[in-house]
Amino acid sequence: MDINQVNQLIRQGEGIQIEFKGSKESIPDSFYETVVSFSNTDGGTILLGVNDQGSVIGVDPNAVVKLKKNIISALNSDGCINPSIFVEPIIVTHPEGLIMVIQILQSSQVHSHAGEIYIRSFESDLKITHEQQKIRDLYIKKSNFFTETNIYPALTIKDLEETLFEKARNLMRSKQSDHPWLSLNNENILRSSGLLIKDFNTGLEGFTLASALIFGKETTIRSIIPAYRIEALVRIHDKDRVDDRLTLQKNLIDSYLELKQFINRYLPDKFYLDGDQRVDLRDKIFREVIGNIIVHREYTNHASTEIIITDTEVVATNPNIPRFHGVINPKEFNPSPKNPNIRKFFKELGWSDELGSGIRNTNKYVALYVTNAKPIFIEDETFKTIIPLVWFTMEKHATHFQLWLGLPEESLPHITKGLSNISLSNESLAENWEDLLLHLISSWSKKDIKLEQLRWSLNQDIEQEIGKKVPSWDQKGAKQITEISCIDEDQILELIKKVPSWDQKGAKLLSKRSLILITILTLTLEPIKLQDILEWMAYKKRQSLREIYLDPLMKVGFVTRTIKDKPKDPEQKYVITESGKLFLAGS
Repeated sequence: MDINQVNQLIRQGEGIQIEFKGSKESIPDSFYETVVSFSNTDGGTILLGVNDQGSVIGVDPNAVVKLKKNIISALNSDGCINPSIFVEPIIVTHPEGLIMVIQILQSSQVHSHAGEIYIRSFESDLKITHEQQKIRDLYIKKSNFFTETNIYPALTIKDLEETLFEKARNLMRSKQSDHPWLSLNNENILRSSGLLIKDFNTGLEGFTLASALIFGKETTIRSIIPAYRIEALVRIHDKDRVDDRLTLQKNLIDSYLELKQFINRYLPDKFYLDGDQRVDLRDKIFREVIGNIIVHREYTNHASTEIIITDTEVVATNPNIPRFHGVINPKEFNPSPKNPNIRKFFKELGWSDELGSGIRNTNKYVALYVTNAKPIFIEDETFKTIIPLVWFTMEKHATHFQLWLGLPEESLPHITKGLSNISLSNESLAENWEDLLLHLISSWSKKDIKLEQLRWSLNQDIEQEIGKKVPSWDQKGAKQITEISCIDEDQILELIKKVPSWDQKGAKLLSKRSLILITILTLTLEPIKLQDILEWMAYKKRQSLREIYLDPLMKVGFVTRTIKDKPKDPEQKYVITESGKLFLAGS
């Protein structure tokens, strides 16, 4: 959390996930009520040192140490918060004074403060202790949402691996010598971390799925979730075969450590001087990648988690319960916990930081590990992380794009800057315009899931060639290519080449409408005003361009506004999204 993020929260104002507390030297009486209401609802952030009007009054610098100590102690005490909640307050230096930031995650358990249960509603903390229906709904919501809290009545402490508790203590001790869990016995560690819980809806108390995953013996884990496994594969010398493989069906502590060792064996280390500290970039990146696939995986899903290492990229996939579908923008996404208890435990081991930091840190360090490279994160039923090991862009083809799209020469610097951030899958596409054009046209023609709303179409000659490959194309009409997915990319490449003088036709490879869509996507690679789009495209009808082209591109999530809450702002610009970039690059 930095000053820019804090200022953004202040500008948003108090709401369901933001609370200001104006105290300077002490903890406000309502502080713990807000902590509980955030953890019981959707999580949130408390800014201590900001008053209700959003003005920074600052925390007394002499009281910072005492406040942090009191907050940590109170949230770790069942007498204050039950079950306990672990946080690490962050101090941010603001021009108007110090702000203490306390981030509270949505919890998989129901928490109370001084025996009272609270939930968050708009800007308020509502007490629902005596409202049985709301409490019942809260328990049902959490039990359905977080499968890590599923209780297994027959699971006992004998089914857990004794040596793992001492290994966990050693890891905690190396991070914090006075960690509060170090003095607890095994059972109390499980209780404090939410791995041994009581379901107040049923009265059942027991060990959870998360407790088995973190501390379970291999036989225990295989009995509870027999299909669960993590596969790490190396395909460097032969893409169709496996050079090396690691298969894990064991506890998450050892799985994390063994995955780190496996990756270190095949990827080069690279060091970077961050201030006065020498940082191992490989360790920084894959600490986050491995932590994320373990912490956020859906463990009741039978699909395996995979990490595949090739000579050009590392791809990690894991089964997931998505909060949305699409490519994540590291600058704008709102993270949410998938397994808050597992994540909390990994945080205590020093293997996970604040929620959302994994994606931000990976984005930061990948650009240093491979110059200017950017990772890709895709939220779906299978969460995918792509870490490039080589980096090629479209920048070299900026002049080709400008001429191909019929744009004026003054647009070239704008296009060049935009294409420098668009990656390509291999070096040959980055070097040869004809190969790139073939690749892009064939890829665009295959992206029919979202293109239906864009009314995408190719040059009629190409569509007719493709149409001949579609069953009953002559009855459907060559422009109704509803079964284009039955044709693979190589076939499309050959069909394009059959069209007379395809390489001389240039823009005529696309229909007029599709060419305009690609032109807009290219121009929005850098934020641009609508008036500039109109002028560079020599398009006279402002409303027509917006309604026929820009609105559909925004509807499918390829383009967005820079000022989202004020569509008619005179400084409004349009910019491509991460999904739009992937589409434009033929990914």
